[in-house]
Amino acid sequence: MSDKPLVSCLCCTYGRPVLLGETLKCFLDQSYSNKELIIVNDQEGVTLKLESDYPGVQLHNCSKRFDSLGQKRNYVKSLAKGEFYCIWDDDDLYAPFRLSDSVDLMNSIKDYDIMKTRCAFMSTHNKDYRIVSNLFHSQSVITKDYAVRFNYPDKSVGEDMDFENKARVYNVDVIPWYVYRWGLNIHHLSGISDEKESWKRTLTFESYQGMSGEIVIKPEFKNNYWSEIRSVLVKTHPKWARQWDEKTKNIA
Repeated sequence: MSDKPLVSCLCCTYGRPVLLGETLKCFLDQSYSNKELIIVNDQEGVTLKLESDYPGVQLHNCSKRFDSLGQKRNYVKSLAKGEFYCIWDDDDLYAPFRLSDSVDLMNSIKDYDIMKTRCAFMSTHNKDYRIVSNLFHSQSVITKDYAVRFNYPDKSVGEDMDFENKARVYNVDVIPWYVYRWGLNIHHLSGISDEKESWKRTLTFESYQGMSGEIVIKPEFKNNYWSEIRSVLVKTHPKWARQWDEKTKNIA
């Protein structure tokens, strides 16, 4: 395997074009070059369009909504061509070194199917950043072999945990590369216990109700997220703050 293998970033999206633009910017700002981003939109009556042609970015609009999130995740990964797969949720953020660190770590370990950082950043309503100990599925790096052999179950709650059940998972203590965002007036699957209702309600929220037609996705941030995170690290993890500066020095 190459030292710089192709990495496939898998993004399921529905009804949040502004947040999708932010996660698109996260992808474009990655320091790692051999990458692809596969976006699957299944919001009926809405066609997403990229503001420009971006290298490695594929946007697929589906005319009918998938029956479950598991089905949707299986479809997006079926389009991937990389040696490693990285989950790339449409409402969260990924530091510019997420892919480069992922590949370096995966190249240094053997006999594992999935690798995760032990910690992640978490924010509420795009503020109050803190570091949490959590092995979110969205910070995963997954080998192609595992992703091809196993599918997500046909369900919309807990499909990620079931998918990982048979995996050999390696957890590593490094500076986090993933920002889990809570709030923002959106529904998260993890906050809904009734699976039958969850797929109807999840990702459908007041600010984006009534969207229709063509919507252009622009890769831009609403806030200076990386500066805000650095301020937190300076106060809480000075060593990580120095690493953060080094890893993000070439990012505008």
